[in-house]
Amino acid sequence: MESLIKRAKNPKKIRLGFYPYTYVRTVVMRSFLFKMEDYHKMLKMGFNEIAKFLQDSYYQNEINELAREYSGANLLERALNKALENSFEKLIRISSEQLQVLIKEYLKRKDIEDIKTIIRGKFTNADEKAIISSLAAAGTLSREYLMSLTRKESIEKVLADSILKDNEITSFELLKDGLRELNEKNTLAGIENTLDRYYYEHLLDFSARLPKQGALFKDFLLNEIYILNLLTLFRMKRSNVDKKIIKSFLILSGDNLKDSKISSLAEIDNINELQKALEKTPYAEIIAKGIGEFKKNGSLMSLEIELYKYLLKKSILLLHQHPLTIDVILGYMFAKDIEVRNLKILVKGKQLGLSNDFIESQLVFWQ
Repeated sequence: MESLIKRAKNPKKIRLGFYPYTYVRTVVMRSFLFKMEDYHKMLKMGFNEIAKFLQDSYYQNEINELAREYSGANLLERALNKALENSFEKLIRISSEQLQVLIKEYLKRKDIEDIKTIIRGKFTNADEKAIISSLAAAGTLSREYLMSLTRKESIEKVLADSILKDNEITSFELLKDGLRELNEKNTLAGIENTLDRYYYEHLLDFSARLPKQGALFKDFLLNEIYILNLLTLFRMKRSNVDKKIIKSFLILSGDNLKDSKISSLAEIDNINELQKALEKTPYAEIIAKGIGEFKKNGSLMSLEIELYKYLLKKSILLLHQHPLTIDVILGYMFAKDIEVRNLKILVKGKQLGLSNDFIESQLVFWQ
């Protein structure tokens, strides 16, 4: 495996001061997040009751603002996206220049999500309005700019334009193999993997420059990368993908020992052997349950959901450890992301008439 970025041997450290005003304001913002009992109330409600509950909550402004153009589940989803965007914009406004750098580096993941939404829409010939309605615009790229990308006539032009922004997402040179794969094999996998790998490798490089108070954030990031690599391994082993190709899709952590271990898992022949190799990891129970479901129905969805939930619960530690540090800010961003994700699942589940038990199994409670 080869890194997509050049890591400095002695990276220059980022200086972060003490910003009690920002930290306290963030704690106040966190206090408005829904509690477990709020979710249990909503689970007992019908779709219209949930809509009313959200309209009477601190999502009121976004819902009222968009109610003139949209209705039903479409209104709620757009309002949730707008609220996420507003929350992160407020966080940037109340932060110092140094803290803003950290926040924006994290938020580039939202840009990546939106760019992937746009190219997937182009790939499937989706209506421009449908693509726009799916954009969160909660990262560093403005909604107006993202909407301009939806008007580009090809995926290549979307990518060429998106990487020329001052706040660079990746290098166009790195996307050439993915674009060739798109033209030859009609798949976005190579492009999406390059975007993800570059983002995580760049963010890890950035986190190495943080002072000691950023250690918890780096620990979470390493957990996230490990889980993403596990999911890549299981998905590709299920599809009998060549081992060399699997290795090219893995995200590097920059730690030679860890990277060597995850690379060795790509050499394993099948899912059963992969499960055995992971029996002594913290994920063993989750993996055993997920593979059990896979053997019953041929789907890895249960495994993906449970690993994702494990990851989100780990992120919640950032809310409770090291108060009045940057961890409080990062923890709030994770928790807010979780809340919007939960509410979208609730709204969609109720709209589709799914059982309360199934909907609840998809939710992550941050308390």
